[in-house]
Amino acid sequence: MRIRNSFWAMLGQDISSTPDTFARVRRAMLALLEEYCPDNAELRHKLTFAIDIDALWYLRSNLMIALAARQGETVARDCISRITFLFQERQPGGAMRKRP
Repeated sequence: MRIRNSFWAMLGQDISSTPDTFARVRRAMLALLEEYCPDNAELRHKLTFAIDIDALWYLRSNLMIALAARQGETVARDCISRITFLFQERQPGGAMRKRP
């Protein structure tokens, strides 16, 4: 067992859902990039080779900047809010949210 897996297990995090969440979020971010900024190869590369959900979380700002430059801030904020929702309880950099 990897150290990270045992750490999340100690905190009660269900690590079995993490790979599914990771893949779903990556696909959604890449789809937005392809739809609105298909020529942004650098960001596509970063998203494609992100190693975990934490990396994708922090790449949201890069995606926001790219979308805002092409489509305007309103569209970009709407897109990013949909991406943020996909992270569910896995928001790195802070406490995990509990659903009511």
